[in-house]
Amino acid sequence: MAEAARTLVETAAALRAGTLRAADAVAGALEAARAAAWLNAFVMLHPERAAEEAERIDAARAAGADPGRLGGVPVAIKDNIDEAGVVGSAGCAAYGDRIPDADAAVVTRLRRAGAIVVGRTNMHELADGVTSENPHYGPVHNPHRRGFHPGGSSGGSAAAVAAGIVPAALGTDTGGSVRIPAALCGVVGFKPTLLRIPIGGIVPLSTTLDHAGVLARTVRDAALLAAVLTEGAAVVPPEAWAAPQAGLRAGVLHFGLPPDPGVAGRFAEALRVLERLGWTVTAVDPEAVPLLGAATGVLSAIYAPEMARRHEARLRERPEGFSPELRADIERGLAQPDARYLEALGRRAELMGQMDQAMEGLDLLVSPTTPHPARPFGSPGAHTYLRYTCPFNLTGQPAISVPMGDVDGLPVGLQIAGRRNMDALVLRAAAAFEDATRGAAGGRAAG
Repeated sequence: MAEAARTLVETAAALRAGTLRAADAVAGALEAARAAAWLNAFVMLHPERAAEEAERIDAARAAGADPGRLGGVPVAIKDNIDEAGVVGSAGCAAYGDRIPDADAAVVTRLRRAGAIVVGRTNMHELADGVTSENPHYGPVHNPHRRGFHPGGSSGGSAAAVAAGIVPAALGTDTGGSVRIPAALCGVVGFKPTLLRIPIGGIVPLSTTLDHAGVLARTVRDAALLAAVLTEGAAVVPPEAWAAPQAGLRAGVLHFGLPPDPGVAGRFAEALRVLERLGWTVTAVDPEAVPLLGAATGVLSAIYAPEMARRHEARLRERPEGFSPELRADIERGLAQPDARYLEALGRRAELMGQMDQAMEGLDLLVSPTTPHPARPFGSPGAHTYLRYTCPFNLTGQPAISVPMGDVDGLPVGLQIAGRRNMDALVLRAAAAFEDATRGAAGGRAAG
């Protein structure tokens, strides 16, 4: 097995057992990144720094020290997540000279656990989009089909995991930016309950809606990384993975935009799997959550002015460093009346109440992660990818995308969401589905 193709759990276990050296794990990840350079998944690699950290961890382990739960595991982080002394442009040329003096909270926690950051991943400019077609650093290719986008805005992180470069990566999710690329690249993407993972040191898109999240090859990998980032007990205690998941009650959400036929077919198959697992699956009455269809508009009315105010000064200083599309989005956000922003915050609160009521008598909510598989670069209608994911950013509920097969060779995902702070149940349920479909859904992309 190539070192880069191991799961996070397998890599951490091999390092602890001494059957894998951190230096070899890091070298394998860097070699895989260079071999898959066509993906354009990275804006920067850290070969010298990563190799030095690996040597320190190997030496510490040889001396009998414990380097941490992820000691020596290579990971990647999205370019909007701060590393001290390293350029962090958040995918925007206007910030190409931005060098933070401190690590983001999530990077501090990664390093404390012994993980080694091998590089920074490409992304949609300032996270303001869902295709990762970056105008400054070039587009990220979908590992399953060159010339197709991987989703976004955390497209580079998803592509790096799907291609087997690293076993896991960090992303951010304001409207679906972890779950969408996870679905389109055939990996797992987990957005926990709002602020369960700290967002300090992450370049903001929306201070109200931003979530930090994880991308990994398996649900158990995602749970392990999430546990490290929350710095608490395991998100899912080890004994809980073996607990039967029969008897769960899941509601099927409808968002006012039907999925493509191929996605609908895969989702129907997924629901049959859930029923075979002993779940009760029922449809949620659309009238119970009338704001679902308006969620993208509410999201935009909140994040657009927040983003605009955050980046207005840099836009005035270096307008040439922003793409025309991003400049237009910022100008629209600046022009939005305050009354519309306040109205959107009120509607967000209404949606939270509607979703809570809709979940009475239910444990989970399920849907496709996206209405469509990946599309070629430049395809219109990218905003529709947000329709199924953004409601859970507005409500702050935990949600995960897990592979549910493919449509004409392009992966699609099943989204499972739960009540706020019920992250463990979401992960356990997703793992049950993953176990039941292993070998039939997702898998590593060919490089």
